[in-house]
Amino acid sequence: MNQSELVKLADDILVLIRKKPKQVFAISTLAKKLKSESFDIYKAAKVLKSWGYGIKLSKSEITFKQAADTLSATEISFYLKTKIIGHNLVSFQSVKSTNDLASQVAGNYPDEGVVITSEKQTLGRGRLGRSWHSPEKVGAYISIIITPKMSPEKAPGLSVMTALAAAETFESYCPGQVKIKWPNDILLGNRKIAGVLTELYTKNNKIDYVVVGIGINVNQKPQDFPQNLRKIATSLRQVAGKKINRAELTARFLKNFEKEYKQYQKNQLAGSLKRLRAYSSLLGQTITLKTGDKLLTGQALDIDKTGALIIETGGKKIIVSGGEVTVVKRP
Repeated sequence: MNQSELVKLADDILVLIRKKPKQVFAISTLAKKLKSESFDIYKAAKVLKSWGYGIKLSKSEITFKQAADTLSATEISFYLKTKIIGHNLVSFQSVKSTNDLASQVAGNYPDEGVVITSEKQTLGRGRLGRSWHSPEKVGAYISIIITPKMSPEKAPGLSVMTALAAAETFESYCPGQVKIKWPNDILLGNRKIAGVLTELYTKNNKIDYVVVGIGINVNQKPQDFPQNLRKIATSLRQVAGKKINRAELTARFLKNFEKEYKQYQKNQLAGSLKRLRAYSSLLGQTITLKTGDKLLTGQALDIDKTGALIIETGGKKIIVSGGEVTVVKRP
């Protein structure tokens, strides 16, 4: 049995034993069920141990003890409670960018709800051409392929919608501390914990597919961030004061994403505005907003159902669908 076959067998074993912690499984029984040799079952169980799973193993028996800290498709699926999003899930140890990979996949065959995750990104991307620091085994780097049946003009609010799904997810870990910095950053204590990058692909003036990417700082310690990010970034672990199960977090986010996406397709953000306003870090603040070559200064008044920000400047109300926002600090 070659290495790829052994990895596949290890995953098949995990599917069986993961559901029944502490139950003793006879290797001979697993071999019969999986149509394999007992010796290969034993070797595949060792692979599971190398992945970080707590496995009690003898020559004749296997017992599942503890889950590994991993973003594998099998581990995420164990917690997944969605109808569409994530049921086709592909996980990687390292990629350049999950969004780039997702766009390649969707370009060949766009399929609603495909999710790509990675333990690490070597060229993770954020908005406006920026990079996203993506160290191994501490964050969650996720891209979702969706095929919304709507006009391209209604798509910009998908970033805000995703930020709301993320905020709702993080709220269960850090109640009362989560904020959304319009349009796509999620904050804890004024430090960034996650960022959304939504990329729209059209064909014949219609949406072909959308890739929604999110990078989440989950279990980073301060020293895991480069020096230049330590004052502006944080992680769930730092704020919650405990290590977070990344697979469970990812599954919770995908569930919230599916719920918000379903509502968005009906009436954009109309039913979510109360929650968006509560999470917003900008409303009521004096801000500067750079959009294209323009620089506006005014008060952030509201967010509309398209996800646009309403600003009052010079006695006029202006609706802006995107841009870079900075809160004006009072002297």
